[in-house]
Amino acid sequence: MTDADDDDASSTSSLNVPSDVPGLEGVRYLHGLFPEEFLEELDEMRLGLEGSTASSNMYANRRFLRSNELARKVLGYLPKELGYTHVLSDMRFIEYPPGGHILPHVDGVRRDDETFVDSTTSMLLFTEDVPEGEGGETEFLESVGDEAKVLFGARPNRGSILLFPHGVAHRGNCVGLHLKVLLRGDLY
Repeated sequence: MTDADDDDASSTSSLNVPSDVPGLEGVRYLHGLFPEEFLEELDEMRLGLEGSTASSNMYANRRFLRSNELARKVLGYLPKELGYTHVLSDMRFIEYPPGGHILPHVDGVRRDDETFVDSTTSMLLFTEDVPEGEGGETEFLESVGDEAKVLFGARPNRGSILLFPHGVAHRGNCVGLHLKVLLRGDLY
């Protein structure tokens, strides 16, 4: 599957980013890039990390890590034609329990500790499926605000990665009974 070339603007739980919606430029939801063996490595890695629920805009557990090796692996699975050259080593797993969510926001730019280059893109690599009707979609919004129009919603799909420019407004919908788990990182 490629980037935002597939149309499905009617559903907010789609797995394909509509290509004709203003505000979604640069948003890509890619599927089937990460083998199950790699996803199992991520599961094991996540469970070995301490968690923190301290955050003012989300109800979730975050597990922080810094790994150049993991950053290189993630980059290696991304299609070269997307043009990304570096994944920052500073990442975190985010676990949204039932009722978990994140409020509308835009992501900040991060400066890489090694290259001193600023990131341009956020990544959400989903490690758990959230079934249709169970919430947990990452919704892209027309603006940051509680009543902002939803442009597209990406339902978490194990092994899929959501890539988007830092300045795109988004939120994480409240999760139903299924745990939403992802690896969050930054790249350029």
